[in-house]
This record gives sequence, C-alpha cells and structure tokens, in this order.
Amino acid sequence: MKITSNKTEQRTSYITIEMEPAEVDEYIENAYKRMVKNVDIPGFRKGNAPREVLEKHVGKDKLIEEARKELLPKTCSQAIREHGLKPLTQPMVKIIQEEPLVFEMVLPLVPIVELGDYRSISMQPEKVEIADKDIDGVIEQIRQQYATYNSVDRSVKSGDIVTIDILGTVLESPIINSKGVHLKVSSEYSTDIPGLTDQFVGMKKGEEKEFKLKLPENYPNKLVAEKEATFKTKIIEIKEEKLPELDEGLVKMVAPDLKTPDELRERIAKNMKIDYERQANIKFEEDLVAALIDMSKLEVSPLMLETEANILMQQSIQQLQSECRTKEAYEEKIKQLSMEKLKEQCQKIAENRIYWSLVLSEVAKAENIWVNDKEIAEEIDIMLQSVPDQEKENQRQQLSHPQNIENVRNVASARKTIYRLKEIAASSDKPKKPGKRTKRKNMEKR
Repeated sequence: MKITSNKTEQRTSYITIEMEPAEVDEYIENAYKRMVKNVDIPGFRKGNAPREVLEKHVGKDKLIEEARKELLPKTCSQAIREHGLKPLTQPMVKIIQEEPLVFEMVLPLVPIVELGDYRSISMQPEKVEIADKDIDGVIEQIRQQYATYNSVDRSVKSGDIVTIDILGTVLESPIINSKGVHLKVSSEYSTDIPGLTDQFVGMKKGEEKEFKLKLPENYPNKLVAEKEATFKTKIIEIKEEKLPELDEGLVKMVAPDLKTPDELRERIAKNMKIDYERQANIKFEEDLVAALIDMSKLEVSPLMLETEANILMQQSIQQLQSECRTKEAYEEKIKQLSMEKLKEQCQKIAENRIYWSLVLSEVAKAENIWVNDKEIAEEIDIMLQSVPDQEKENQRQQLSHPQNIENVRNVASARKTIYRLKEIAASSDKPKKPGKRTKRKNMEKR
C-alpha cells in the first residue's frame, strides 16, 4: 500500500492511497468468508460454496462492495495515523481507479482559532423606548380583533371585507382557483400578491373584473415568481368593518382584571417593554459574538461547513414532510420551494453556528468556564419550558441520555460564556457603544 499526502489547505487534508492487487484480494477473501455464511446457493450448504461460485451467484461488484466496507475504514485509519492527522469527522472517499485500486481520502481537520482581544470589546444593548404611537398601534390591533362586520349594499371601499370568487392563471395555467374567499381590502393587508385587494375598490356586489398583476419575487410558487398573472374575479359579498370604541367594555373583554383604558395602556406598555428588551438583548448578544468573530482568525474546512449545511437541509426537508398530510401536498410544496435559496440559507446558518461555537469554546477555555450537573439540569428545564406537561418527563429522559447530555452541556456552556462576554463588554472603562452588526470577513481571508 502506498500512501501519498497530496496537500493540506483550508484545514482539509487530501491523501491518495494506492493498493496492491494482493492486498485488495485479502479483503475480498474476508468478504467472501462473511457473505458465504449468509447466502443460499443451490447445490451447496451455507458456508461451503467456493469463492468463484459465490462471486458468480451474487456478482463480482457485490463482493467488491462488501470488501470495501472493511478495506476503506482500515486503510484510512492507517493513513491518518501515519500522517499524524487530527480529523474532525470521518473522511470522504473518492475512488480514482478500480484496478489497481486507487482512492483519495478527503478529511476536514480540527479548526484553528486565534481568539481576538475580546476584553477590548466595549458594547451595550440598545436602549428600549416605548412611544405612544407604538401603544396606539397595539390598541388598533385589539380593536380590529373585536370588530364586527355588516353586509352593505354599496361599492367596495378600503377597509371592507369582501367575499370573492377568483381564478388566477399564468400562461393559462391556474395558480389559484377558489370560491368564497374572504379578503380585507387594504394596501397594508398581507397577501402573496401585492396590490390584489386594491383592484376591488369601487366594485359592486355581483360585479366581475379581469386584470393583470406581476407576481412578486418571493411568491411561494417559484416557477411563476416575477411572471405576469391574469385574474378573473367576482364580488360575492361586501361587509363593512365597525371597530369598537376603546372603553371599559372593551377593556373587560381584553383583560378582565383591568378596568380603564389607561390601565390597559399601562399593561400594553409593560408587556412591550419586556418584549423589546428581550429583542434588544438577543441583538446585543448577536452583535457581541459577531464582533468577536471579526477580530478573531478562524481556519475552518469548507467540508465541515458543507456537512453542517447538508444536515440543516435534510432537517428542513424532513420538517416540510411532517407538515404535509399527503405525499401530493409534499410534492407540491417541493415544487414551490427554491432549493437554491434554501441551500444558501442553510449554508449561512451553518457558518454562523460553527463560528459561534468555535469562538465561544475558546472564550470558555480562556475564562475557565465550565458547567456543573446542576447547571445542566437547569438548562434542561429551560429547554422544556415550551413542551406540553404530558410530554415533559419523556423529553427530560431523552435530553438526559448520555448521547444527548453533551449537547445540553454545550448549550449551557455557550449561554454561560455569552453572559461572561456581556459582563466584560459592559465593565470596560471605554465609552460604551450600542450594539452594531459588523460585516463578516470571507472565510478565505481568515
């Protein structure tokens, strides 16, 4: 066996392995001995058929495939030991030549992280301010939730609710064909087709109208996105929206423990402040870690990033399958999905996850941060907060399993490390700057 290290770049090692025919034959002989015990061959008892007979019965390719299940792991392990490599995962193998057997082993190496001076980071979360207009916006949403709708005999106005029949086509192929659809006539009303409800203003009950609109770039069906669609519509019913006054009666319906509109406004302001502060804290943490990544030097194998992205892609597709009740519904969703955009999203998320994990792990080492059993139990409690009570015990047992406990430990460690980084950023004597997202460097520059 000849092992040649071709190159190592971007924390990825490429090694070529050339096998002598006699070496390969040893593995084929081992494969024969394993297979012959489990294959029924007419005229022979199990385990007694000669190798040539077995090969003819199952096919030479099948025998070679079985041999490589032993050959590839063993030879790859030997090559890794001889070159003193520290692979991150199992190597990828590419067959270059069948006879004599030559294959290339590609393996991602453990990333190199040179941590920046994280103690020099000076940052604080953005201040949260709740304006009267923000509260007014929530009040308006509440009024709309409790609105009543009465049929009217007039033309459609903005703010009305219309019931329509609609047929939409692109190049005579239907993209929507529905009857009795309820829509609110408003430019602010969210639909997949911007400007659709504006077309109904001025129409009367029973009136039909045909018009054309360009579908947006983010239209769910990617096959027709940005194409011109023709719509044929008919107004079935027009209802006028009547909003309730903000009085004690509405307050009682919204929050039985409150009495006056002023108390409701105070409650809304309090809840908004909690939510805004939570969002500001998340952004602060993201900006803080992004700043740390930008000042650090990371050498990460593209293969590592690709593997993580592929896992995320598979998880996304499995999630889509679970959301669809039928095979046909799933296939339709897949048609509408831009796999290219999904891949880009997964690649970005994968890069974020890996870079976050690497720098936080190094900070944890530098700050001597570790997680005890009590903190692991507390982290599991946090993970179970949104789980229904009847499922919590089962989920707790799964998270506490040895296979999963290390992941829980990593999450708890990351949380603890981010908290420490926030303390450091806030305690600096330098003037504090609000959190700001900084532009990431390309991996090639790292």
